[in-house]
Amino acid sequence: MNSMYNNIKLVEGIYSPINSADVLLSLIADKIKFHNLQILSSKNEDDPNVIHAKKRISELKESRKLITNLIIHARDQNFHMKIDGTVNIELFKPMKI
Repeated sequence: MNSMYNNIKLVEGIYSPINSADVLLSLIADKIKFHNLQILSSKNEDDPNVIHAKKRISELKESRKLITNLIIHARDQNFHMKIDGTVNIELFKPMKI
């Protein structure tokens, strides 16, 4: 691995609405679970990581509503959904404080 920056195709393809729901809502559920565990593992409500985790949970719940509405619309209109999800990963050393 020579590159400090990588793109990984996490999701790619055409899916029925039910399969789209499985893929997308599972990803969001896992991210919400991850952030909830961060909150539970902290002893300090004012920890910047906790504040960030709470904000991300809120954003992810809004995304879940939007995705659910898109899936329902696709199902009702007999559409399929093309999903292209790439994760961008950059390696770096954090600055020392």
